[in-house]
Amino acid sequence: MAGFELVSVVHLVRPTGARARNLEGLRAGIAAAAPDCLFYHACQYVLRFHDADELPPNDFAAWVEGVVQDRETAERLAFAAAQESHHLAGLRRALLAVLEAIPENTRLTRDAPEEGEFRFHGVDSVVVPAGLAPGTVDELVEHLRGAEPASLFYHLYERPLLHPEAEDTLEGWVEQQGERALAQWLRDCPRWGLSLEDARRRLVRRWNRSQLRRRLAARAQAPESERRRAGKQAVSRLMDRWRAAGEGESAP
Repeated sequence: MAGFELVSVVHLVRPTGARARNLEGLRAGIAAAAPDCLFYHACQYVLRFHDADELPPNDFAAWVEGVVQDRETAERLAFAAAQESHHLAGLRRALLAVLEAIPENTRLTRDAPEEGEFRFHGVDSVVVPAGLAPGTVDELVEHLRGAEPASLFYHLYERPLLHPEAEDTLEGWVEQQGERALAQWLRDCPRWGLSLEDARRRLVRRWNRSQLRRRLAARAQAPESERRRAGKQAVSRLMDRWRAAGEGESAP
């Protein structure tokens, strides 16, 4: 079966012209925002902070907390976005539900200081070939270890969100190779609430553990003579490491 071509992506950010001075303006802006605008403010921050130890709040929640100084609403917006980060229609509904639970008069009075308004942005994505086409799942996982953040983000977050109808997908290809568990982990990534680097590490760790179990199961079914030979080789390698360690300690 043919390999899967990995791509990267360049994002061109543009202002939409919409602005919000208070929570009511934010509610109206989210209700009218195009999908790419919601994507930029509530999902793409994962790429902007790809190596964070802990992901900061999305742009909406960060503005409400830092500028409007309404920490409770900010926390609710952050939680709602995290729960629906894999589906833009659900994301919009969840964000609006948080804001619409606040009375309109209160939404109007919870405002930002002058020059502190929220400015809505959209994004145009340009897909760029990465020059990589792993032919096996093992090769794919090896590429994922060192893939640039934009490539990882496109395949795990952006393409499923903005182009859910696409047929030629990374997780679909992995599933065709018979690796359903890995395909599901790829689909689950946006729900984990992790930075890209932490998500990458979790994927690789889960894959390695699954392969270890597979190797152990295969050895258990191997003939007795083959198991004995493998055991002797393991002991031999262990003795070699011990000898090498001992020689290193005795060296001047």
